[in-house]
Amino acid sequence: MYCMEHLLALLTTEKAKKLEFRACGPPMIVLECKRYPLQGPPITAEDVLRLFRSVATSRQMWNLRECGSVQFIYALPDRSAFLVQAKMEDEHIVFEVS
Repeated sequence: MYCMEHLLALLTTEKAKKLEFRACGPPMIVLECKRYPLQGPPITAEDVLRLFRSVATSRQMWNLRECGSVQFIYALPDRSAFLVQAKMEDEHIVFEVS
């Protein structure tokens, strides 16, 4: 199972442009404009929701459900800030972190 804190650390250490989360495949990392799947199992729609909830507030979740998309800044203590962009696609959350 994927952990958002570890994925954000990977994003930082690899100096990647972004991480992409979509059900039915593993998270994707974007390095130098090329997308690469992370080694690991595919994620389900429930996994995507769990990962998104780990960085979103209840207000941001509400905005996503009501407006169909949301973007916000997420920061861990002593780490860089990350831009989170999410949207609804066919009743499922799709999001990226850069």
